[in-house]
Amino acid sequence: MSEDKKLKVFSLEEVTTHKSSNEDKSIWMVIHDKVYDVTKFLDEHPGGEEILVEHAGQDSTEPFEDVG
Repeated sequence: MSEDKKLKVFSLEEVTTHKSSNEDKSIWMVIHDKVYDVTKFLDEHPGGEEILVEHAGQDSTEPFEDVG
């Protein structure tokens, strides 16, 4: 695999720093061991922004699976 095709690896500690819903919004979550930046999806999420912010910065696999 070439250098530009490698997956970026984030620690859970790094993910936990992305749970801000303030002016500088940055919302990341882990689902099935993959990190997702859902910041741009906050306004479009059918369940509302609050649920994403509530589970931001953590492994959200179980809550994700519970809904679907």
